[in-house]
Amino acid sequence: MINNQTLSEQTYEELSKMILNNRFTPGEKITEEHVAKLLGVSRTTVKKAFTTLVKEGVLEDIPRKGVFIKMYSDQEILEIYDLREIAAGLCARYAAMNVNKKDIESLESIYKRMKKAIKNGDNGKYAQCDLELHEAVVRFSEASILPELISSFKLRLRPFNVVGVRDPQKTILEHRSIIDSLIEGTPDMAEKVMRDHIKTAKTYFKSDKRN
Repeated sequence: MINNQTLSEQTYEELSKMILNNRFTPGEKITEEHVAKLLGVSRTTVKKAFTTLVKEGVLEDIPRKGVFIKMYSDQEILEIYDLREIAAGLCARYAAMNVNKKDIESLESIYKRMKKAIKNGDNGKYAQCDLELHEAVVRFSEASILPELISSFKLRLRPFNVVGVRDPQKTILEHRSIIDSLIEGTPDMAEKVMRDHIKTAKTYFKSDKRN
């Protein structure tokens, strides 16, 4: 398959996926050599991806020590949740104005897989479907700038993600509400339910830190 992306862009995306899949943990040191071997590319190519992720606040380059998965304070994480709530809410608003029948079918397909994952007790699969659903909403929004912001927030929050510990029986109801608001084509409601969804995750994070 022909891929119009440059090798450095592909490397950036693959490394981002590794971070999203919790291949690394907050504070962990990662090296150009290790990632280059994993992805089968040159260290120079990996260095470009590292530079981009450092600028995005996902990685931290500490002089004379190396590159690490950036650690965030609890307050910083809460601020990122607030920003993501606003951006994700806007994406849902725009998506409600743009979705078509094919888009809805795609969301319903993801929802069915979420239900199946719950039935099978497969939290890993559920978390993956959760990620797919949110990516679909961003894509259907047809926004040009918001996706970059969402991607940055997602990468920063992933190591601290609460999807794996929140009760899927509760979160799937939130996902159902998001899909229904898009089906109904109500921008105000779509933005509200999405923001409530992110806000609940933030609240859970705060309560988890208090325990």
